[in-house]
Amino acid sequence: MKMQIWDTAGQEKYKKKKKIYYQDAKIAILVYDVTNKQSFENIQVWAEEVIATAPKDILLAFIGNKIDLLG
Repeated sequence: MKMQIWDTAGQEKYKKKKKIYYQDAKIAILVYDVTNKQSFENIQVWAEEVIATAPKDILLAFIGNKIDLLG
């Protein structure tokens, strides 16, 4: 099994390239910042893009990051 991890941090400069990264992916892990409401709201856009580009049987996982900063 080959595993590649790409962290684009949502940066606009990677927007055109990111489809290449997950066009043949089996799994996509979408990470959002729990301390940032906009980050959570943007996860829907990312998921829709992955679903539109990746193989139909892709497994999506959503992970809330920075939970240690809450409280």
